[in-house]
Amino acid sequence: MNTESVNTERLAIQRITRDISDGLLYIDNSGTVLYVNPSAVRILGSDALAEGVKYAEYMAADENSANDGFHQYILDSIYDKGTSHTGTVTYTRPDGSIRWFSISASYAFSEDGSRKFGVILQFSDITELHETRIKREDTVKVLVDLLAITAVWNYVYMIWKVTGEPIPSSALTMIIEVIGVISTAFALRYTSITWKDFGLGTENLKKVLVDDTILTLCIIALMIVIKWILRHFFPNIVNPAEPFFHWDRLDAKDLIYIVTVVLQEFLTRGVVQGSLDRVLPEHYPPAISIIISSLFFGALHLHKGLVFMVGAAVLLSFFGVIYRKQKTIWGLCIPHLFLSWSLVVIWGM
Repeated sequence: MNTESVNTERLAIQRITRDISDGLLYIDNSGTVLYVNPSAVRILGSDALAEGVKYAEYMAADENSANDGFHQYILDSIYDKGTSHTGTVTYTRPDGSIRWFSISASYAFSEDGSRKFGVILQFSDITELHETRIKREDTVKVLVDLLAITAVWNYVYMIWKVTGEPIPSSALTMIIEVIGVISTAFALRYTSITWKDFGLGTENLKKVLVDDTILTLCIIALMIVIKWILRHFFPNIVNPAEPFFHWDRLDAKDLIYIVTVVLQEFLTRGVVQGSLDRVLPEHYPPAISIIISSLFFGALHLHKGLVFMVGAAVLLSFFGVIYRKQKTIWGLCIPHLFLSWSLVVIWGM
């Protein structure tokens, strides 16, 4: 192939491929890189593979054995010219980051098959898609564990009822929460799911804490106003002779609730709602994960009666909307804790 022909082909390729998002390499019959589009340089994270470079030299200089799969596609196309080679491969960039590529390599011939142009390699960075798929698969495992825990929980509850409720209901709640945390610890250890995925991230934490504290104070103030109105205008509902605040109703178990709140928000929001958000198809309404996780939370309070279950589910639905925006449980622990204490102190529940 003469120089004029080569230059004409290079210009044609550049015009066609300059703006595509996929990386593209064109290696001629002599093993020289004839063309590298800008996306290839960006995806590979290096400009070492440039036009005019011998691909064999570039491959020899790449000391990272993890990239052998990437180079193998070039070699396969050379030795098996009649076949298009496609697949998925990992690639380690010079900065140490590991990426996943969808790759296709083939040997280019003229239309009549009489001329051999060289290898054309096309690849795209599918790292985010790959990680999302793996995380979704791991999330399914977590949800299966939660389903098993819920099933066992029903039997534990029935045994508790049949044996005459030998331990306080609050202790029963702690048992199921601890089991859930242990199961989650295994998920963190043996899956790709991270602390942040479970709502334990600290991004924008200061703003989150301030916003949720203000929200909590507003709700408590509203509760006080409502009780004041009821005491003065509806004495048949709230007896004005009773103390306005029931500080004596707080006891040791309410202090333990500081830990319980974190566990409950972690399991309900971080684990259940977060997991459902990752596995539910995009066409599902966003509220589905909030509703299911709140019903799950209510069901765990089966031993406290129907009214408590419904109230807990409604409250956690409200928290679920906030979690969807904040993506962390730490702020939600504030209204959960202080509103629970307020129900005891203000309403004597």
